[in-house]
Amino acid sequence: MVEERPVLNPSTPRDKGEVVAINILGNEIRLKTEAGSAYIQKLAEDVESRIKRCMSEAGIVSSLKAVILVCLDLADELEKEKKQHLKGDKTWEERIDKLLDKIPSV
Repeated sequence: MVEERPVLNPSTPRDKGEVVAINILGNEIRLKTEAGSAYIQKLAEDVESRIKRCMSEAGIVSSLKAVILVCLDLADELEKEKKQHLKGDKTWEERIDKLLDKIPSV
């Protein structure tokens, strides 16, 4: 299956970026990105690998179900990273506040 027109990333201006073709489970998709071909290919390989692993480990035959499970897994990873990042920001804010409290007022 070949998608004829590039999928545009909403954050990529129409006049910028390059069209990159990726193939996941035999489905070719063209997308326009500023991220670079090598990076996008690496992401596609990772996604395909996760889908195949999900299908083999869970005995899933439907690629659509495997894709949904992989999307949920990736969303879970992203949420955990966001929470960890926010926690780290609060830790730094607390440290800065403690240091500022130690500085005598002028």
